[in-house]
Amino acid sequence: MARIGIFGVSSQSGAAYFADLLKEGSLVYGYARASEHGRDVVEAIRRQDGIQVDRPDNELNEKSHFVPLLGSEVGHDLQRLAQTSDLIIFAHPSQYHEETARQLADFLPRDRPVPIVLSPSRTLASPYLWRILGDDYPLVSFQTCPYACKSFTPGTVYLKRRKRAWVASAEGQVGPRTLTILRKLFPQAVFSRTPAATSLGNIGAVFHPTAYVLNLAAIRQAAAAGRVFSFYQEGIARNAVVGPIVEEVDQIRLRIAAAIGCPVFGLRERPREDEWQEIMQRVQHLESQPLSDLHEHRRRRARLLQPIHDAVVSGQHWLAYTYGVERVPGESLPAAIGRTPNFMTNSFPQARYADEDVATGLVPFESLAQRLGIACEPITRVIDLYARESGRDARAAGRNLRDFDLEYLRRHLLGEMRCLALAS
Repeated sequence: MARIGIFGVSSQSGAAYFADLLKEGSLVYGYARASEHGRDVVEAIRRQDGIQVDRPDNELNEKSHFVPLLGSEVGHDLQRLAQTSDLIIFAHPSQYHEETARQLADFLPRDRPVPIVLSPSRTLASPYLWRILGDDYPLVSFQTCPYACKSFTPGTVYLKRRKRAWVASAEGQVGPRTLTILRKLFPQAVFSRTPAATSLGNIGAVFHPTAYVLNLAAIRQAAAAGRVFSFYQEGIARNAVVGPIVEEVDQIRLRIAAAIGCPVFGLRERPREDEWQEIMQRVQHLESQPLSDLHEHRRRRARLLQPIHDAVVSGQHWLAYTYGVERVPGESLPAAIGRTPNFMTNSFPQARYADEDVATGLVPFESLAQRLGIACEPITRVIDLYARESGRDARAAGRNLRDFDLEYLRRHLLGEMRCLALAS
């Protein structure tokens, strides 16, 4: 039985991971910092001997349920997390990943590197973590968090939706056993041979910071009036000013990927729509078949999507394979977001949309664009505005890439420094 550690069990996604892994029969140690919130979560889970999962109406007809611990534990023991886990999931915002790696470094076994899953990694996390943990330390980057979820009270998680598919890249000396464990735990994940698929596939950097920063005045006005600002609908889909800027940030991201040498779907200059439609027709045929084994169905779907997962895709294309939003060729990104069921209700603006995704998304995008000679004024504008509103210098504190030359970054993103398990 795999022993899974979670750093950040007190976070929203940490609670979702904890519940699902318990249900799958894994032995889990959920670590939370000994903050007031962290202590409340640990005490609640211990007191009720498990975690409550609340579900809305869903296509799987999964009801709200309680998941007992059954031998798994939660606590504040960092040494235990590091030394008793077969792999560790970082389930907290990516701007804290370096700090977490430094905290873990003294406890990680010297003779048995414990692979770390970054959920999500955002952009170019691995080069920064390798400076702390050692060159080629085994890291697995998730392009996105597998869950749309909230945690309203300690010891519970509201699991709005599990994503249908997502990209993961194995970076550094990730061994076959680790990939076997992850594929069993997360059959929806497809492992790309190109880290660009996760780093430049950082969709959070497209959807979150620009819409949050440019809508900040409206968000504050709504809060003052006691009204929830519908982040995706008011902030992007129905916003004639902000929506097109979000789409332009997406296109800059795709131009960076194309300039690096990555395969791309959805670039205005070369959309590759016919190739996309051919792949998706095969997926749709699979979806039309009777569902007998959900895990096998997800594995087959992931295999069909492999060419897409080895590429960097537009926001519209990402919505199609992640949330099943039917692709409409030529449709704008705001319009596609407006049709996404998961974004129609309970889409609350969160400060982390800026605090995390400016530093770990827009800052490295800007750095790469400037080095490659790609115009990136909308990104620069949002970073500057964030600095004025927050008083934080995200370029100084974030992933500015100043310590890495462009050729090293290019080779890393293209998978030329390929991991052990995906080398063949």
